[in-house]
Amino acid sequence: MTKIADKFNSQTTSQAYWRCAWRRLRRNKRGMAGLCFVIGMCLISLFSPLLATNQPIVCKYQGKWYFPAIVEIFQSRSTGVHWIKKSPPFNLPQFNAKKELDPEDLAIWPLIYYSEYEQTDDFLATPSAEHWLGTDDLGRDLAARIIHGTTISIKVGFVSVGIAAVIGILLGGLAGYWGGWVDIIISRIIEIIICFPVFFLILAIMVWLKPNIINVMIVIGLTRWTSIARYARGEFIRIKGQDYIIAARALGIRDSKIMFRHILPNALTPVLVSITFGIANAILVEAGLSWLGFGVQAPAPSWGNILRTAYETLRIAPHMMYPPCIAIFLAVMSYNLFGDALRDAIDPRLRSTT
Repeated sequence: MTKIADKFNSQTTSQAYWRCAWRRLRRNKRGMAGLCFVIGMCLISLFSPLLATNQPIVCKYQGKWYFPAIVEIFQSRSTGVHWIKKSPPFNLPQFNAKKELDPEDLAIWPLIYYSEYEQTDDFLATPSAEHWLGTDDLGRDLAARIIHGTTISIKVGFVSVGIAAVIGILLGGLAGYWGGWVDIIISRIIEIIICFPVFFLILAIMVWLKPNIINVMIVIGLTRWTSIARYARGEFIRIKGQDYIIAARALGIRDSKIMFRHILPNALTPVLVSITFGIANAILVEAGLSWLGFGVQAPAPSWGNILRTAYETLRIAPHMMYPPCIAIFLAVMSYNLFGDALRDAIDPRLRSTT
């Protein structure tokens, strides 16, 4: 009964803590604005085939109903490639739905009826009703490429920081829990990596690898784990001296269970803040690598390589420079605003002032 009561009290205290943190977070208007923008980016990334594509969302063609853009969501996310496919003729590359569909046929088109790869005869066109943000040097719709570039940024941010979080939490936890020579070795490794400018370290590694999105995510993840490890190490050192951890050791509970079941959940609070800032840094690093030609390669859309194209045509098409710059700025700022608000909300020292 005592164990059940202690477990219930622990869960109640944890739930109350997070409710209080959420309440403080909601009071921060800038943090909530950043969170809303982050959620909006995720939704744009998820439903980008419904927002910008050259095929209709729903249409009736030759007496049959088709859903090509909806099917494209599953295919582009690699979640339904084997069990869901586009029906003919929409699965044929040479089929142009905008020309083949009769104007009298029922069709619901996306907001931007151009795909990110579709080329037109309007080269370097200025913003208009047809091309909201204009076109690039190959006649591709810039708004469509910005929308699909959001998917790249979201993927790079979450995957690379996920890799960094796994490495950082594991090494930081080992250093903080075991101490001694384990702590010394891991701490010296962290200090050595911190001595190098991260961006130049990433560039040095990318020189030896094929430039693509997978390598970009892996390299960013392998070089951005140090701050997460330092936070995890500090929290493990602090928590391992608590009474309930000492009691768990006295009861003979395995060290692995103490680390991952009792200490880790209570050590994640500052780590989450570091992860939020890490996503913003990863988006910025990916844009820089793509701008330099070491990141996402054309024709795949990325905010970085769109910005590179805009820089090359700056004198004759200055309108191309603003969309990717604004997108990168808003994405990084929104994550930083949310990270600042999250840090203030979960910091116990701020309870008396909120």
